[in-house]
Formats: sequence, C-alpha cells, structure tokens
Amino acid sequence: MSDDTSEFQRRLRELCGELARGDYDNIDSLFAMTIDEGAPVVVQELAEAFASMAVQIEAREYRLGEMLAELKEANRRLEEANRSVTTENVTLRSQVQRLTIEIDQTRKEREVSEIVETDYFRGLQERAQAMRQRQRPTPTSEAADS
Repeated sequence: MSDDTSEFQRRLRELCGELARGDYDNIDSLFAMTIDEGAPVVVQELAEAFASMAVQIEAREYRLGEMLAELKEANRRLEEANRSVTTENVTLRSQVQRLTIEIDQTRKEREVSEIVETDYFRGLQERAQAMRQRQRPTPTSEAADS
C-alpha cells in the first residue's frame, strides 16, 4: 500500500470520526475526496457513501428541527387555548349557578302561586282571618273588663 493510499485512508477515517461525533464542519473535505483523482477508487466510493449518509443525517436533523419548532408552536397554541377554555369554564360555571338560582326561584314562585290559588289554601286563609278576628279584643269586652 502506498503512502498516498495510507494518507487518504487516514484522512477518511479522521473525517468519518468527526461525522460520528456529529461534527460536520469538514464535510466539504469529504466531498472533495470523492472527486480527488489521486485517491484510490475504493476511498472515493467510501467517501461518497459517508458523504451521502452525512447529507441524509443533516436533512433528517433539519426536518426534526422544523418538527420541533412546529410542536413548540402547537404546544404554545394549546396552552393558550387551555387558558381560554379554563377562563370560559369559570364564566360558564358562574352563569350556570346564577341560572340555577333563577330557575329555583321561579320554580318556588310557581309552586307558591299554585298553592295560594287552591281552594284549600283560600279556606285556610279565611279560617285564619276568622281566628284573628275572634282573638282581637272588642271594644265592649275591654270596657267590661275595666
């Protein structure tokens, strides 16, 4: 194996190590190696394969970054919607409570009205009135007591 071949292999191993660590700063050197006529064909082919993998990884990372940004935005909108729904729920609970009280009051008034309008209740009122009149001292009975 010639010194040139060994140098290309060493450089290829070095660049692949950088890629493995997530360092893409020297990817242009890897691409340059694919067209370097002084490099052995096997080194050119390996450089091209590794460069292709690096491009795919970068594209995937870019897509993941975009997806992450979209998810963060969706999360922000969901949190905003959650706050809005929470506020609306408080308002609706208050309205339901107020309406329940109004319904209860209306029901009570209707039931009282139904009772007051019965013949039985009118009869009770008349008897109560008569009892009150009997219990009131009459002016003649007061004079007799004195």
